[in-house]
Amino acid sequence: MDQFWRLVGPRSIAVASAFLLVTGVSVLWVFSSLYVTGLSTIPLIGDELGNAEQRRKGFISHAQKLYNMGYAKFKNRTWRLTGTDGDRIILPRHLLDDVGRMPDSHISIEKAIEKSNEIRYTGLGGTQGETEFLIHLIRSDLTHALNRINPRLEEEIAHATVEELGPCEDWTRAVIYQKMLRIVAVASGNIFIGPDLCRSEEWIVPAITYTVDLFTAIGKLKQWRWWTRPIGQYFIPEIESLHQHRRKAVEWLEPVVAKRRQMMEKKGYEAPDDMLQWMMNKGHEFNVSDNSLALIQLNLSLAAIHTTTLTTTLVLYDIVAQPGLVQELRNEVRTAMANHGDKLTTRALHDMRLLDSVMKESQRTNPVNLVRFIRIVEKPVTLSDGTYLPPGTHIESAHASILQDRNLYSNPETFDGHRFLNLRSGATPDPLQYKNKEQYQFVTATKDFMSFGYGRHACPGRFFAGNEIKLILARILVDYDFKMPDGLTERYANLNTGLDSLPDPTKALLFKRLNS
Repeated sequence: MDQFWRLVGPRSIAVASAFLLVTGVSVLWVFSSLYVTGLSTIPLIGDELGNAEQRRKGFISHAQKLYNMGYAKFKNRTWRLTGTDGDRIILPRHLLDDVGRMPDSHISIEKAIEKSNEIRYTGLGGTQGETEFLIHLIRSDLTHALNRINPRLEEEIAHATVEELGPCEDWTRAVIYQKMLRIVAVASGNIFIGPDLCRSEEWIVPAITYTVDLFTAIGKLKQWRWWTRPIGQYFIPEIESLHQHRRKAVEWLEPVVAKRRQMMEKKGYEAPDDMLQWMMNKGHEFNVSDNSLALIQLNLSLAAIHTTTLTTTLVLYDIVAQPGLVQELRNEVRTAMANHGDKLTTRALHDMRLLDSVMKESQRTNPVNLVRFIRIVEKPVTLSDGTYLPPGTHIESAHASILQDRNLYSNPETFDGHRFLNLRSGATPDPLQYKNKEQYQFVTATKDFMSFGYGRHACPGRFFAGNEIKLILARILVDYDFKMPDGLTERYANLNTGLDSLPDPTKALLFKRLNS
């Protein structure tokens, strides 16, 4: 028997165990699917596709169509459709405040994140204390430091842009998504781990590959039925890569932290002004040890690199197809810089209202996620319209469909870079009747525009992200001319699968350095 276990090895044992688990779970699933949960009275979109498995496949191939159908038919009601993990309950906007007022013990964002990111298999995340620690640091330290760190961030972005795009003395081809990944990793790293480490390939490569491998792993897992994922995980090499990234991150960063601790004991030592140091200073307040800092840094870089790279790439794809808008943006950036000592100061960035509008319009026309406000019901709740939600229910808002609502946006299918500039200034009527028109800023999170979430769990890093995106775009606008290659004029199409709508990472733009 001992020889048998050595022969099959731990991996085969794990697969066999998972198979037995799946067999049991699948039997339970068959019976549980016959149990009426109380959701059957909620109207179902996609019923014409067939049974639950056929609806699941339809969701993977054309989810946006299903959400648009449901929103058009039931936008002021609660409705449902079948996703990769079962039924999803879509709430109308007017019920989101109902949910937002409920405690996390009843409506959980943490459970939703665990489920959507397949944390059981990907290993993403940390303890609740570590998560609270990171959110606290972003809100209290990072956001409040924007004015102070902005010159450093601007300098790092200028350096990284030249390094990645090259001299560009003549028109030079660049696969922009790949370039943006590195620019964002280096620039973010300057603030996260300091200028002496952020340009190291030992930081850049893991920060990027961890991000790419994670979302690849999640996408592949979603192709498997939920009850087959215990087996499916062993056929996804990116999952093992994630574990390797974490081990290497710990090996690389632990000596850095140890050295800083030694230096902090010396009189007159001037500690670095970066996220790593803020973590070291405050970790004891949250019972977070130095041993956890490497993984927290990895998760921080994941969030920053993913959001900023996607958004910046999408904006460039949008504006490169409108040369007149590019020149208008360039003029605005130059004027703002001239008014602030030829620097991209925080105040100069604030004055770039057209650029802010373009960034928000790009989010509106290219929502990376079709849904937002994803939650899992933990305790039975009844909403103000009488909708009963039993424990385990998945709820969300049809974010992308809302952004195409003709009652909210005129000609919603058309990209209008001036749209939010005009709404902020009052040049066009405001269908939402906001008392404060600044709610149309890029970083504002409302239930009508949830790219950064909504309510108390809105993305805490959106102010840093907005700042960094503006700096990158402004730097490119004043330093480079750019156009589509091969005489193309139409915007590159996004890649859509399931809940994701992403920029094509293989597409190139042409860049040429502008004379000063």
